[in-house]
Amino acid sequence: MDLNENSTFIQNKYFIQNLYDAETLTDKFSLLEKEITNSGFCGALYTFIPKLTRLTTSLQPVFQHTDSYQPIINYYHKNDFSRHDFIIRLIEEGILHTIDWWEEANKMDLSKKEQQLITVVKETYGITKGFTFPTLSNDLGYAAVSIISFEDSYTNKTVNADILEHLKKCSRLYHDHAMIHQDARYKFILPILKTLTPKKIALIRYLISGKPMKNISKEVDISTRYAEKLLIEIRKQFGNISTNELIYLLGLLNIPEYI
Repeated sequence: MDLNENSTFIQNKYFIQNLYDAETLTDKFSLLEKEITNSGFCGALYTFIPKLTRLTTSLQPVFQHTDSYQPIINYYHKNDFSRHDFIIRLIEEGILHTIDWWEEANKMDLSKKEQQLITVVKETYGITKGFTFPTLSNDLGYAAVSIISFEDSYTNKTVNADILEHLKKCSRLYHDHAMIHQDARYKFILPILKTLTPKKIALIRYLISGKPMKNISKEVDISTRYAEKLLIEIRKQFGNISTNELIYLLGLLNIPEYI
């Protein structure tokens, strides 16, 4: 399909129903991918960034993507560009509107690393158009769907606004499904769970129960003194947040359900 602003676009009125009917997260993402490719774009990426990834270098964003995105994701991970991505920076700053990559980049004062990422995706991977639809920005974390085109003919053309509006709605619907899907929730918090030792998991369970730390040795094979040491380590691991903030975030992520 033609992306040009003058092209005629007909929305898929069955997308919502198909999304509800699909059982697995993979099937749901395939539906989103189909909408995006049928609209004239070449690739799709769903990104979920637990807020804790911004507080520790041991955690990375979780990605779902089409095959066309794989080389870019490999480069992204290898060079730890999640900390030098101006799109993520915009979402962290509370931007919720559709982000036109190059248009926004031209307005910003970019760091050398941010500029390097733009140069690579343009020159090495040939992305000529890129848009991001933010779908989440709160205490849980950040999420967005990004779409790309490799077509040179669209480089300097305005994309049909109806296409972008439709894909934004589809992206937000997909995100809503992903956040409540049991398999998806596990997939998205798995990077966090991998950082927890058995002793830390036991401490977290006890903390969330609301019982006083001084009594922990009565229920868990951890002395009060060692528990306090572990708690300091966990708080530092998550960005030196307070104990109350830690309990709040762990509850928000529903971590007790998975440990």
